[in-house]
Amino acid sequence: MTWKRVFAPALWATICAGLALQSCETPPSSSEGTSKLRVSQDAPDNVVAVPDLEVHPELDPLSITIDKVGLANFMGDDSLAVVLDDLYTYFHLSNVGEWDAMFEHFPGHRTADTAMLTVQKEMMDKWFHNGLRNRAGGCHIRYASPWVDEGDQQVALLGLDLNYFLDFFENFEGNPEGMRLTLQDQYGKEAIAYFDFNQVEDGDTARIRQFEVNAESSMYVLSSNDSLHCMFLPPQISKSPQLAAEMMKQETMLELLRHKREHFDKR
Repeated sequence: MTWKRVFAPALWATICAGLALQSCETPPSSSEGTSKLRVSQDAPDNVVAVPDLEVHPELDPLSITIDKVGLANFMGDDSLAVVLDDLYTYFHLSNVGEWDAMFEHFPGHRTADTAMLTVQKEMMDKWFHNGLRNRAGGCHIRYASPWVDEGDQQVALLGLDLNYFLDFFENFEGNPEGMRLTLQDQYGKEAIAYFDFNQVEDGDTARIRQFEVNAESSMYVLSSNDSLHCMFLPPQISKSPQLAAEMMKQETMLELLRHKREHFDKR
């Protein structure tokens, strides 16, 4: 398991590795641009037109919601509200390609490998501008653990239903099918769907190829004890013990996983 596979953001980490081998709902802003973009008449019924979020970041359809009936919240409503607001910001900044701002929600200060941080930013920016958009569609939060105090930081764990997309625009050079096995390995075969369709904007037709992922997942939340500014790590961090040890204590990770298993997974 390489550094790239577990690096933040979680979604881009998966894609970088694969390419190397081959309610607290925040609604999108309204814009006249939405009426100009549509899928073609012969597109599958369950696909939605994909805006260019670098050009129109205000059209990001990302939403963060909570399970209003069955939510298992052990951190308190006020803390959870801040966590979800920062989670939205984190995913939105990744969706629109604002890497420097996005990295403010990744605990890069806890690793000495600053050169790798720079390499990862360059890699994400390269694929973003070469037609591959790794886009979080939404998270439905179903579980929030209590905070574990490590002295210099506090750590929690979210349980969630994840929806995200790999959008391949026309300028992407390569075969999107090369990503299928990587995604299936990460999320399971049944969680992956592939679509190939055209969309129309201002009379111009463009082809979109797309993987959609719908899967149960989780996310580690890290924050200083001085102020609640949340940073995020994917569950795959546990598969890279050296990096995981830089980010949090092993006993913290085990305690959080045990709490989730006892108070959420077994329900």
